[in-house]
Amino acid sequence: MQDLRNKTVLVTGGTGSIGNELVKQILDQGVLRIIIFSRDETKHFIVKKRLADERLETVVGDIRDYGSIKRIFEQFDVDMIYHASAMKHVTMCEHFPLEGVKTNIIGTQNLMDLANRYNIPKLITISTDKSTNPVNVMGATKFIAERITMNAGFSCVRFGNVANSRGSVIPTFIDNLLNRKPLHVSDLNVTRFIMRIPDAVNLVLKASEYAQGGEIFILKMNAFRLEDLIDVILNRIAPKLGISEDIRVNTMGLVRGEKVHEELISSVESFSTYELNGMYMVLQEDMDISNYVSAKKAFIHDYSSKNAKMLSKSDLETIIMDYLKNNLISGGFGHG
Repeated sequence: MQDLRNKTVLVTGGTGSIGNELVKQILDQGVLRIIIFSRDETKHFIVKKRLADERLETVVGDIRDYGSIKRIFEQFDVDMIYHASAMKHVTMCEHFPLEGVKTNIIGTQNLMDLANRYNIPKLITISTDKSTNPVNVMGATKFIAERITMNAGFSCVRFGNVANSRGSVIPTFIDNLLNRKPLHVSDLNVTRFIMRIPDAVNLVLKASEYAQGGEIFILKMNAFRLEDLIDVILNRIAPKLGISEDIRVNTMGLVRGEKVHEELISSVESFSTYELNGMYMVLQEDMDISNYVSAKKAFIHDYSSKNAKMLSKSDLETIIMDYLKNNLISGGFGHG
């Protein structure tokens, strides 16, 4: 992995689910200093209290505000940046598209401009499968954020659905289950890529080791069927939690901007996709593959959750039980 010993690392969006785990893993690598930048002062307070590490600096500010980011570079000699700040919820971006543009596009441009101005050697932007052939505002803004990042000479990683992250499908369904509320689903035929938070963070750190600028790194990951997830929650998880009531499943139909299946690599990108140490790597057309030792051509047409290897119901049960152990047992939920 990228050697971060004695480095100063900036993590934008460092109080979110991914950013928080990223910060914890970076602290374990002997980093000199890690700076968390986000606009939620309450989360800053919680993270600082929980981690209680003198190497941790928290800076409250907005990625949209060029001046607030610039002050970080004026105060600290930053060696590495992980860019996790984003508006990530599809529905919110559909209802407030300009806000998505401000955060995901303008905010990213602000950071790239400053990273180049202050000669930052390496930066990784965290992106999403929704940027591939986007059909919604969030995906479109992240598609542009990827291009801004690569045009600035930096690199990206693409995530699928990050299991158990705040606001994702499993925590939402479990919260409804515990409060005996219906489970609202769009379409039972939906499939989604899925990765655990530690796997997502490992991808970010591994990508930063190989990144030279202009790449998109994608973890080889499995997918799940929404129908299977619902079945596991109702018929395996609910009995373990002592919930005997019939929980309704309301099928609402696809919401605006939602796909039945997601893609991590498009058919166009497949022509310049390579395999590298358990990852896929998409290169720009003018990049030299010989710069990447052990990389080999990936023979895929596209990488869709429809044709990916599906998790079994037992796999899904394990993921959900891990979530419950980390949240329910520690008092993270209340019953309605």
